[in-house]
Amino acid sequence: MSLRRASMLAFSVALVASSAALVSPVSGQAGLRTVKVAIKGNENNITPFTVGFGANPATNDIQHMVYDSLFWSQAKAEPEPWLAEKAEPSEGGKVWTVTLREGITWQDGKPFSPEDVAFSYEFYKKQEGASGRYAHHVSDVPSYERAEVVDGKTIKLFFSLPAPQFKIMPGADLPIIAKHVFEAIPEPAKATTNLPVGTGPFKLVELVPDQRYTFEANERYFKGKPRIDRLEMVIIKDPGSAFTALRTGDVDMVERNVPGELVDQLKGTSGIRVVEGTRFESIQMSFNARKKPLDDPKLRKAMSMGINLDEVVETVLLGRARPGRDTYLHPDSPWAKKDAGHQFDVVGANKMLDDAGYTAKDPDGVRKAPDGNRLEFAILVNSFEPLELRALQLIATQMQAIGVKYNVESLDPATLRARRSPPAPGQPPPYDAYVGNIESHAHVDPDALYYFFHSPPKPGEEVKGFGTSITGYANPEFDKLVEEATTAGADDRRRLLGQAQDILARDLPQQVLWYPDGIWAYRQAAYDGWVNDRGQGIFTKRSFLTGYEEIAANKPTGGSPSSLGNDTGEGEGTSPAPFIVGGAVLAGLVALGVVTARRRKATEEE
Repeated sequence: MSLRRASMLAFSVALVASSAALVSPVSGQAGLRTVKVAIKGNENNITPFTVGFGANPATNDIQHMVYDSLFWSQAKAEPEPWLAEKAEPSEGGKVWTVTLREGITWQDGKPFSPEDVAFSYEFYKKQEGASGRYAHHVSDVPSYERAEVVDGKTIKLFFSLPAPQFKIMPGADLPIIAKHVFEAIPEPAKATTNLPVGTGPFKLVELVPDQRYTFEANERYFKGKPRIDRLEMVIIKDPGSAFTALRTGDVDMVERNVPGELVDQLKGTSGIRVVEGTRFESIQMSFNARKKPLDDPKLRKAMSMGINLDEVVETVLLGRARPGRDTYLHPDSPWAKKDAGHQFDVVGANKMLDDAGYTAKDPDGVRKAPDGNRLEFAILVNSFEPLELRALQLIATQMQAIGVKYNVESLDPATLRARRSPPAPGQPPPYDAYVGNIESHAHVDPDALYYFFHSPPKPGEEVKGFGTSITGYANPEFDKLVEEATTAGADDRRRLLGQAQDILARDLPQQVLWYPDGIWAYRQAAYDGWVNDRGQGIFTKRSFLTGYEEIAANKPTGGSPSSLGNDTGEGEGTSPAPFIVGGAVLAGLVALGVVTARRRKATEEE
């Protein structure tokens, strides 16, 4: 880079920072710049062992405000080094040598060291599935064995089998924990009252259960102090109330997707900007594949064929989503089968049911199974998710055309979770099906299909994945493919997972209903520095850190958000640079400064 261009870039970055300060007045406590974000539900004290992942599709990103991983992000083929400077595999991929950054401290001031990384992996492994969201990546696959500290900044991690995707998973996912904190906590899943200590950009300083979380900026953060002083996460379970709070100024941003019917309203609200980004999220209906007659894949496939997902998206979501695919994975996931879709065929569904023996019908037209039981099923839906409720009501109407009856039950999240849970060890839960929301991790994890759909173990067998708690689906042919994929290189893994997705499309243990468009709304005056992390949306820690402006200003490589209208609701189109700066006058100057960054980033695979 020439001196002139380097100076122009530095000037433009400084201009962005200074202009952001001008357009973002201080809120909250006097002298502190605060951003208030509405989230969907409570996540305990957000340690890796207590977080529930039951409410927020961005739970992982909430947690990573406090904790850091070795790399960022799991949605990239080549994650950005974070706590690690680099990681190199041995021949065969069973040993990874990780070089850590120097000068990092924990939020309590104690130094971060390779011993903390070694302790983290050992501690997660000891949990033996008690904290499945993270611990399974060292207790299951990749199969972690041990760690060896080489020196003050280097550590070797040993695996019993090749771990070719280590930098993505668990490297870009597993929160690294402090040895001096957790070595005194024998049962971390029960430690729900202490405030967490991480290396991340924000420190949790106050927790009011079911009401709010309050974070303060980590002034010693190794990537620089965050661009705001305080971050408040306000728990608002009802989506209508959350967006009302945004309009009235009680919150500055709503973490959940903007419903289609509210997009135009919010675009017409002064001071609010609606933007489009990407987050690999899905809404799906999971069948209890252990319960008769839902253990019949032909019945599940026929019911899937009876659902018109295009109608669901157009009617309920006003077209602001992508219809689900029978292969499960988000279409933009690096592991997704690209030529997949959804098979809607009412005539074919009726023939399949007839051929499978579901021919008898009651006077109301509902078919019967060969054992005489009606094809009548209870579908559990979160009462705080009106779009999911309306979608299932529409699907219930569609099911009438194939002689199947769906009874939609609207339940509060706690009750729904209890109904889904097995009543006793070894006993399957009694539910028929439930609708849920799955975060980006489940679509970008190279081993997601293994974890979600591997057959439950038989008595005395080793537990593989956690499909037992999802659907209970069992298929040895599928198991063989996803097991082989766990140790395969990227190209072979895509081929194997493509074959596994074909099996899922045939057996349908879980029907994805739609993939939400990434549409978010926020108050510009409070904060206008949101950066889109491809596959994870705009609510990530990188939105609050200096140095990522070029990602938001570079649509082809960074997956920049698109403006869906200005703060007065006038106009459509994209305007990435003003999205960061908060003022169209500065857009041209910023573009001059980031042109070099655009060229540099043009070859980066996101």
